[in-house]
Amino acid sequence: MKKLLILMATAVAMLVAAPSAGAVDIPVNTTDDVYGGSPANCSLREAITAAQTNAAFDGCPAGLATDVIKVPGGTYKITRAGANEDANVTGDFDVVGTNVLTIERAQTSDKVVVDGNGLDRVFDQQGANTLSLRFIQVKGGVLTLIEDGGGIRNGSGSLSLEGVTVSGNESAFSAGGIAVYSSLAMVNSTISGNKSAGQGGGLYMPGGSLTTVRSSTITNNTADSDAEGNGDGGGFADTNSNGVNFFNVINAGNKDLSPLATSKSPDCYASSTLFFPRYVLTNQPLPSATCLVGFNPGSNQVVADAMIGPLQDNGGSTPTHEPLLGSPAIGAGGSTAPDTCPATDQTGRDRPAGACDIGAVQYFEEPPPPPPGTVAVKFTKFKPKPLKLKRGKKAKAVSVTITSTGTAGALNTKVCVQPGKAAKKSLKLVGKFCRKPGTLVGNKTVKFKFKAKKKAKKKKFKIKTVLTATDAAPKTGTIVIKVK
Repeated sequence: MKKLLILMATAVAMLVAAPSAGAVDIPVNTTDDVYGGSPANCSLREAITAAQTNAAFDGCPAGLATDVIKVPGGTYKITRAGANEDANVTGDFDVVGTNVLTIERAQTSDKVVVDGNGLDRVFDQQGANTLSLRFIQVKGGVLTLIEDGGGIRNGSGSLSLEGVTVSGNESAFSAGGIAVYSSLAMVNSTISGNKSAGQGGGLYMPGGSLTTVRSSTITNNTADSDAEGNGDGGGFADTNSNGVNFFNVINAGNKDLSPLATSKSPDCYASSTLFFPRYVLTNQPLPSATCLVGFNPGSNQVVADAMIGPLQDNGGSTPTHEPLLGSPAIGAGGSTAPDTCPATDQTGRDRPAGACDIGAVQYFEEPPPPPPGTVAVKFTKFKPKPLKLKRGKKAKAVSVTITSTGTAGALNTKVCVQPGKAAKKSLKLVGKFCRKPGTLVGNKTVKFKFKAKKKAKKKKFKIKTVLTATDAAPKTGTIVIKVK
């Protein structure tokens, strides 16, 4: 029990933290995988080198002791193929220094994909450093030799993930997704669709490592992908680590393709009793012959179907698996320390203050569809009519009133003017040709400003005006302008 309490305290302390206020920002400005020779550009690879060497490199400013690489939205593919080396010149992105380094999206609206492109693993952490990945997707890493960690290898130092999706990576050896040799703290993250021919389709934790996973989803990962009987733990494999702590985690729907049914460990392979699951949703019994548990608090669920949707864009920066209506994960998370969930989920949506959902994503109930009815709109007033303008004088506005005449509100209403050639020669519209009043229930008024040019013809102009809305028949009206 003393050992358990020590591990629990460690798990509580290992939270994923945002970069410190004094960190040096290194802004990436190209998606190309370039390295040197382009002083106007700062690639992701070059930014990592600048951070780890504390020196300016190509177009990247020098790092210091604590650095934040800001990555704009886009896909960053590894294209510099080469022999396995740890100098960050070719192949995977090597993090080998001693700095505290964060790699994250530049803006909260950015969607960042770092793609191994089938050439190598994606990130290789080999220094005595602290590496944090935040709100990015890691995919496309492929290892064909006797190597671990198709997506990420935490060879040494401390690794933390927040809002990260590790998906579609593979290894011919172990750890299709992440190999943890030192330490991993993960929160609000998704490990999905990774595969290894050996141990740990999603996560692999060999001896000496310590892993804490909070409010995350591990699903659709495959161990022993070549079905040779030499791998276990589709979701994760713990082979005598120093401890694996799960809090509010979906670890279900994973596969172990071992040919013998008695040796299959689809969700969990834990060879010692240092696996501590709390509020875990799984398909594999806890404990079982291949998934030993140090302490079972009675809050875990073994279910036939976790009822989660496919990996897709559910909002936020990274793809996720959202719980479906009726999922046993809904409302089943912990409500008191150390089992409480983060305030928001992986998509950025708020979690309730009470019992949250298990997994990376909070169930979001779509609002009910609007009541059935007819949608119709029309023009009801043009004021003044006509609009009187003097040549070369200041612009004046005409007010256009529109009305919803159906039994249901009109969505996405838009009013546009369409001046003919003669009107364009004599009149100038101040502002855009269209106004977007949005949802229309009852009446709304929009204004268009016109000015008569100095050489405008003194005559009356009729300008076609079109009103549209979703599911409504378009209507036309006329703005009348008289130039004096």
